[in-house]
Amino acid sequence: MDIEAIRKAIILNCYEISQHAEREWHNDYLMLADLENAVLTGEIIEMYPDDPRGASCLISGKTTDRSPVHIVIGFLPKGWIRFITVYVPDPNKWEPDWKTRIKR
Repeated sequence: MDIEAIRKAIILNCYEISQHAEREWHNDYLMLADLENAVLTGEIIEMYPDDPRGASCLISGKTTDRSPVHIVIGFLPKGWIRFITVYVPDPNKWEPDWKTRIKR
């Protein structure tokens, strides 16, 4: 998974949002601009190449007001991407950089 290809899909509006992701970003009081900003300025922190639903990755980024957000993105045919899930990372599960899981 390539962050530049994901960003290109965002810029070209070649993405879709799963019902689950839509429900989650609404529950966290996020806006679509927050998700787009997170992808355009964030970075891939985990890769899931063997996910049974298809290869995906976890992006750590910032909302438009600089709050942390995590987004799982999957690739679709013809360069499209799908927002699989979106969440505000839990500080009890993530280091302050929001990129490293806390090991217990």
